[in-house]
Amino acid sequence: MRKHLPFLLIISILLLFQSCSSPRYIYDKSSYERQKELRSSRGGNIFAEVMVGLGSAFVGAMLECEIDYIPSEQQFKKLKLINPTNDTIYVNMLTDLVWDDKNYCDFMDIRIPPKLNCKVMVPMHAAYNLYFSNTPQNDDDEMIEIYTTDVKRFSLYPGMTQEANTTSKEK
Repeated sequence: MRKHLPFLLIISILLLFQSCSSPRYIYDKSSYERQKELRSSRGGNIFAEVMVGLGSAFVGAMLECEIDYIPSEQQFKKLKLINPTNDTIYVNMLTDLVWDDKNYCDFMDIRIPPKLNCKVMVPMHAAYNLYFSNTPQNDDDEMIEIYTTDVKRFSLYPGMTQEANTTSKEK
């Protein structure tokens, strides 16, 4: 067991850095900064929610009463975008949800390399229009609408919206 300890420690540290790393496939500067803000906001929200929950339980135990605790409304989740193809997929995610006073919570210029995936932190209860293509030009983009509460992982490949349209017309 002792000789496996350094190996397990190195693997654990690598996994921790991988899970905490900022999204490396977002090339738009403002989208990249927004993604970092969402991640830090989520971390702060989780810490604050745990502390407030523990505090309300402690106060309730001290006063021998029940204290109602209502969690905050803003919640986030990780959405995994999967590229199963042999080409790079270019993705733009647009929503009508406002992040700060003047900017929407959009993520532009996401480039997912072949056979890899990209984790994007998104707000819950949001509708996103995903525009994607295997070319950097905008004239051949496909569009699909997703709801962040319904989806945890989403596989993107060219032609998927045409297949959905032909099967719905056949019915």
